[in-house]
Amino acid sequence: MSDTICFFGATGGTTNASLTLTLTSQSHRAIALVRNPDKLRQQLISQQKVDESLIDKKLTIVQGNALDVEDVKRALLANIVAGKDDRLPFMLKSGLGGAPALQFDIYHPLHIITLNNPILCESAAKTLVCALSELYAEQPGLAQNKPAVTFVSTTGVSRGAEDVPLAMRFLYHQLLAVPHADKRKMEDTFRDNMLEDAPVFKSVTGIRPTLLSGAGIIAEGKGLETVRAGTECKPETGYTISRADVGSWVFENVIRTQGKGRWIGEMVSLTS
Repeated sequence: MSDTICFFGATGGTTNASLTLTLTSQSHRAIALVRNPDKLRQQLISQQKVDESLIDKKLTIVQGNALDVEDVKRALLANIVAGKDDRLPFMLKSGLGGAPALQFDIYHPLHIITLNNPILCESAAKTLVCALSELYAEQPGLAQNKPAVTFVSTTGVSRGAEDVPLAMRFLYHQLLAVPHADKRKMEDTFRDNMLEDAPVFKSVTGIRPTLLSGAGIIAEGKGLETVRAGTECKPETGYTISRADVGSWVFENVIRTQGKGRWIGEMVSLTS
């Protein structure tokens, strides 16, 4: 089995932390699709135990846009083209998200927080599904080893039990309604694909952290012993969690388990 993980949104805090731990592990390699490779390299070097030689040895950086189908296909095929593998990455990890901005909508006066691209997460999810569909049509053998996908969403978009503390519900359901609508549509794209006769993924796992803090520097996290995890049916509720701890939890409980274990296929709420 391929031990390669393909990362989208690798310059974001949670995904950068997961990527760092992937590179410093003994058994995994990585591909990252990013618009700015130099920015990614500098972020990784700021993490402990990562240097240029490790990056060059274990990471394939593909410059491109996660909203462009051809760029996503290039990333997915990068190790095959380079002769490093004969199949797609066994896992895809997406941590994409838009930059927040303020707005005033006369029809929704409480929806004051928006994004620089309010459909970024949904569009990226659809692009990934389209890219895989095209690859399977072009090279049917690739569908014999479909990748699992893990993506970062948020609490406050659950279809199950309420996963936001009472004191935070106004913030989540009113002020953050616009960015959360994008996260919900992203989730729908991934989850609905698994209901199709021929899904493009082996499995779909969603990560729903509470409000994120910190920059994703692993050394600044509180530690996995502080993290509480729940499911959509039985969520863990809380107020904040560091980006570093989210990225570390994903590595330990999803990536390191080779896409197996109790959390695979779940919508996992995370908080400290």
